[in-house]
Amino acid sequence: MFKQIGNFFLLTLSLIFISTNFALANPEKGLLSTKRVAVTGGRIEGSLTADGVLSFRGIPYAAAPVGKLRWKAPQPLLPWKGVRNADDFGPRPVQESNLLYEFRSKEMSEDCLYLNVWTSASSNQEKRPVYVFIHGGSFIHGDGSQPAYDGESMAKQGVVYVSINYRLGVFGFMSHPELSKESGYGGSGNYGLLDQVAALEWIKKNISQFGGDPNRVTIGGESVGAQSVSAHMVSPLSRGLFAAAIAESGSLIDVRALVLPLNKSEELGTELTTFSKSGSIADMRLMPAEKLLKYVEKGNPRRFKPVIDGYFLKENPEKTFISGRQANVPLLIGWNAQEVPAMALFRLRRINTKNYKAAVERIYKEKAADVLALYPAATNAEVKKASSEFMSDRLINYSSWKLAELHAKQKSAPVYRYLFAQPHPGLNQRTIREGNAFQVLIKKLLNKVIAGTSFHASEIEYALGNLDVQDNYDWKTEDYKVSKQMQSYFVNFIKNGNPNGPGIDQIQLTNWPVYNGGNKAAFLKIAGNSSVETDTTEERYLFFQSLEQTE
Repeated sequence: MFKQIGNFFLLTLSLIFISTNFALANPEKGLLSTKRVAVTGGRIEGSLTADGVLSFRGIPYAAAPVGKLRWKAPQPLLPWKGVRNADDFGPRPVQESNLLYEFRSKEMSEDCLYLNVWTSASSNQEKRPVYVFIHGGSFIHGDGSQPAYDGESMAKQGVVYVSINYRLGVFGFMSHPELSKESGYGGSGNYGLLDQVAALEWIKKNISQFGGDPNRVTIGGESVGAQSVSAHMVSPLSRGLFAAAIAESGSLIDVRALVLPLNKSEELGTELTTFSKSGSIADMRLMPAEKLLKYVEKGNPRRFKPVIDGYFLKENPEKTFISGRQANVPLLIGWNAQEVPAMALFRLRRINTKNYKAAVERIYKEKAADVLALYPAATNAEVKKASSEFMSDRLINYSSWKLAELHAKQKSAPVYRYLFAQPHPGLNQRTIREGNAFQVLIKKLLNKVIAGTSFHASEIEYALGNLDVQDNYDWKTEDYKVSKQMQSYFVNFIKNGNPNGPGIDQIQLTNWPVYNGGNKAAFLKIAGNSSVETDTTEERYLFFQSLEQTE
């Protein structure tokens, strides 16, 4: 009798202990009140904003890629003890400093494989859509802590939002024969893209703890973030990890060599090894990150790019899209009205008809007449517009157009194309006046370039609802109106694979038609008064398409 009571008492205590620990690890109720979740590696505790959004910052998703793990595919996490604070961003990837980038991370380190989650779900029983944002920065700059990428506003709209870090530059994309030999698959490079895959795998396993649905993940990104999206659409390693895609201003399908064959990428790695006087990869792994970065900066810091490694990328992405073997997912894609300023073509020379003609001839030689016919400029006043359109098409727009065309051609998943045309208000006077005389001068010059244009990356704050987070700009009432429109389209697409639906605060949305490709195809022009337009610039993109085998 007493033995049975004792056993029952022990069983009861055990059940209480198990249920208590289960509640701490898996807070099915009270996610916002406990602020704790259990993820791969252990338990973490986030912080709650005044608007009721729970943020978890600096969550590790793979082992630190340092020492012997430099230039290796991301490795599994080592678990930690106790509850890890997730109230601050993890270190940003090693990179050269750049005045155009603003970070909220406090330090820089090779130990950079962290992600951040924002959610307003009250329980991990909810099945909210998930948006994973991949930052831009030419594969050599950036991180997930940048203010423009903040996730609170998206979380308030019912989206579980994730921003990620990944290895950059020489640390993320260098190939070398020794690395290919040791990899186990005969290739090397693409470590930054493999990091992104590891982050998506982590999200697949863990996002339900934050109230997210692992089967409703949309990946998105801007610039090389959009290039990364196009890479995941063709990589066998990314299949099943996302259900929709957003590509802002870019893809890997381009007339320029944005993807290298393995042998060329290995040559670049070998050249660096020789230049740095390192005898082997083992020696290179012992070199301090800052010293290695300095060697890279003495050459072309952008020479390390995505590579056809036979593992993450089996072939050039364009071949996969042409054959229709890419991921069969809805795609929202577009670019900005003035991606690249005219000054990018002139190399500090005067912007006039003479220099315009000379610059085009320098780039395209015997085909210069074709370019000048497609981008005519009879007066100096017309040169600024024509040269901006030319450089924007050449460096950004064509690659986005081609991705949209190839994906729409399959007709198996919808494509929605946009043109962001809201003129940017520029820096506010408070921001311009901050700093020394030289800094003030630089900001004044920068403001002359960006104010009144829809420049590269200017759409991000609008799309993510982060105008107030970026308080260094002189936002106007119309900017907030455009932001509500664009964020509404993005949120609807993330939730349903279709940008049409309700508007935030009941703002009216123009119906966004499916993009079918080809001449006169319909797209949405996003501005103060958004409207459906038809493409009249296809001839320009067809010109760049004709150069793919020659440029």
